[in-house]
Amino acid sequence: MKNFSAFNLPPVYVEIGPDRLKARRENDGLELPLARQPDGRLTAACKENVVAALGKFLKAKSWQPRVRAVCALGSRGVSLRRLSLPAGTEEEFHRRLLLQIEGEFPLPPDELAWGWQRIGGPQPAGGAPAKQELLVVAVKKEIVADYQEMLRAGGIEPVFTLAALARRQLCAPAEAAFALLDIGDGQSELTSFEKGVPVASRIIFWGNENASGPTDASLDALAKALNGSLAGTKLFISGDKISETFIPRLEKVLNNGRQCGRLEFATGPGGSAAIAGLQKSAAQGGPPLLIRVTQSVGASASRMPLDLKKWGVRAGALALALLLLPYAEALLLKSHLEKKVAGFKKESARLTVIDRELDFLRYLKLSQPPYLDTLYIFAKSAPPGTRFDALSLNSRGEVSLRTSFRDGQQVADFRSKLIASGFFTNVTVEEQTPAQQKVNVRISAQEKTAGQLQALAAALTAGAIAGDEKSAPPAKPAAPPVARKETK
Repeated sequence: MKNFSAFNLPPVYVEIGPDRLKARRENDGLELPLARQPDGRLTAACKENVVAALGKFLKAKSWQPRVRAVCALGSRGVSLRRLSLPAGTEEEFHRRLLLQIEGEFPLPPDELAWGWQRIGGPQPAGGAPAKQELLVVAVKKEIVADYQEMLRAGGIEPVFTLAALARRQLCAPAEAAFALLDIGDGQSELTSFEKGVPVASRIIFWGNENASGPTDASLDALAKALNGSLAGTKLFISGDKISETFIPRLEKVLNNGRQCGRLEFATGPGGSAAIAGLQKSAAQGGPPLLIRVTQSVGASASRMPLDLKKWGVRAGALALALLLLPYAEALLLKSHLEKKVAGFKKESARLTVIDRELDFLRYLKLSQPPYLDTLYIFAKSAPPGTRFDALSLNSRGEVSLRTSFRDGQQVADFRSKLIASGFFTNVTVEEQTPAQQKVNVRISAQEKTAGQLQALAAALTAGAIAGDEKSAPPAKPAAPPVARKETK
C-alpha cells in the first residue's frame, strides 16, 4: 500500500513586514509587495494578489489540507510587556494573566491577539508566594485576523510569532544586554534585548536605500537615531541590501566602543533573517511564543484531536440517563439540610477565591509606581496651552510622549524642568521637527525607582516644577497604583 505522503506537506515560513511579504518552503521562495490603507490594513487588491500568488507558489491540490506555516510579524503596532505574577494553579494563573493584560494594554484582551512565554520559573523567597516572570506580546486582533484570513485563502494554516524573536535565534551568544537592527525597504526595526528577552522596540525611518551606499550624512543620521536607544555594547544588524563597508563605517561613526556584527542567512527569493530564525527554531521544537487570534484556557485545546472513545462514553451515559429519568424523582427530592450544607461549602470555597484575589490586588498596589505624580510633573512643566498628542507610561518606568511647542526654546525649557524635577534619570529629545509656526518633538525619559519616587513625591512642590520663586504647597502624595494604560 502506498504511503500517502502528500498529506505530510513541508512547512512554509512567512514574514509579513510593513512593505513586503516573504515566504520560503524548502529551496523555493516568494516575495510580494504589500499595499496598505492609511490605517495600516492591507488593501483588498493587495489581498487578492497575495492569495493568487500563494496558490501558485504552493501548487497544492484542492483535496489537500492547508499547508502548515509559521508567520513572523514585524514590531509595528506590537506592544511588549514584562509581567510578574504570583504562582498558583493553572486556572488562577490564566485569570491573573487576563487581569494584568487588561490593565497593561490600551485594549481589552478580547480585542487583542496576544501570546506569552515564561522567562523565569517560580522563585520562592522568605515564605512569600513564588513569582513567575512573563513576556507578553499583543497586537490588535483585527490586524492579525486579516493576515490569518488572507493566508488561509491562499492555502496556508498559519501560526504567528514576533519577527524580533525569530531573528534572535541567529544572534551569537552575547552579554546580558544587546540590540538588533533589521534594515527594511523604507524603515528599520530596532529591538533591545535583556538576557535574550525583548524589552523595547522602535521604528527608525532609515532603510535599504541608505544601507546599500551610505553617505556620511545618512550614517550620521542613523547614529543619531541609535545613540541613547541601544542596549549593551553589541549591535546585531540584518538586511538583504547592506554594503560591505556599511557595518565598519557605522561602528566608527557610533564611536562609543560598540561592536557591530551582521546576521548571516540564506539570500535569494524569500530569504530574510526572520525566516532563517523561524527555520532554526523549528528544528528546536518551534517558536517559544505564539500570538493567538483566539485564546483558550491552558494549552492549545482548540488543536486537540477528537477523542472518539471519550465522546462514546458520554453518549452512552446520556442514553442511560434518559432510561433512568422516570426513576430519578426520589433522588431529586433530597433533604433540605443537605442543600444547606452544600450551600455552605460553596460559599466557603468562594471566600477562599476572594482571599486569593485580594492578595493579588494588594500585590499590584504595592508594586505600582506613583504615575499620577509623573503626569503632574508633565502638566506643570509644559507651557500653558500645550497639548500632548501621545503619552505612554509603562510598569518599567519608561516614558514616551509626542507634543508640539512654539519654538526650540520651549523645548529646552520643558526638558530642563523635567530634569530639575528629580523624577527622571534620563530625559532625551528623540525627534525635533520644525513645522508651521511650531516644533514637533518626541521625548523619552526613564523614571527613577518606585522607592526613590515616593521619597521625592513627599517633598515635591508645584513651585519647584514650574520654576516659580514663590513656594507652592507640597505635591499630593503618590496615589494608590492603578494598572497603567498606554496611548498609541
